[in-house]
Amino acid sequence: MKLNIVCCLFVLDNETSSNIRRNDIKRIKVLVNKNNALPQVVYDNKSGIKELIRNYVTEIIGSKIFHLEQVYTLDDIDSVKNGVDVIYLGVTNKSNVKRLDNDFELRNFEIKNNETITIGKDIYKYKTKEKISNNNVEYFHEIKVNDLKLEKVLLELIIAYKHLRSKIDNSDIIFKFMDKLFTLEDVRMVYEMVKDVSVDKSNFRKRIVKYCEKTDVVIDKKGYRPTQMYKFKPLSGDIWL
Repeated sequence: MKLNIVCCLFVLDNETSSNIRRNDIKRIKVLVNKNNALPQVVYDNKSGIKELIRNYVTEIIGSKIFHLEQVYTLDDIDSVKNGVDVIYLGVTNKSNVKRLDNDFELRNFEIKNNETITIGKDIYKYKTKEKISNNNVEYFHEIKVNDLKLEKVLLELIIAYKHLRSKIDNSDIIFKFMDKLFTLEDVRMVYEMVKDVSVDKSNFRKRIVKYCEKTDVVIDKKGYRPTQMYKFKPLSGDIWL
């Protein structure tokens, strides 16, 4: 049976706000080709699955600096013909994208809980529903599009993004979105964007500060109180399970 290795690469883009009283604008983008398809390769039995998709994404963006982890294996009623999709979640910062293959681009991406998925200027409706099977609750995503290939792409993006959301509270994955230097406010803004929630600033900083190491860089670009810049500090022995 054919194994299709698919990568949902989410990229944090940062734009400087023209309003000196506002934070810079942050957007999450997704890597897709001109037909809204995700980066995908077929397993060739010559190398590891993760190595194969990492090498392919590296060719597309010109960089090896991105977080990558397997999240799900997706099949359908015609898996013998279409193969099985092994879905990988990728996370990085726009600064790590050194170039883009001509067939690919970064498009704005957003999920509104149980409502819509936005890719670029296109908005698609979906609902996550539940059913009882063998005394267990199972969830499935009902996506309202007429194109089966697009429906599969949207489903894989939902699966990967929900995995990202589930990990953001019990791992350091949010820092994979950060540039080499960042502010504590940057981290909070990205957290709220991914989770689609609002948090208390003080409590949030207490939670993340153990991963943040002060640098000698202080920025005063907007004429207010200078902003302390940090860098990511991985913690040895910080085991979650």
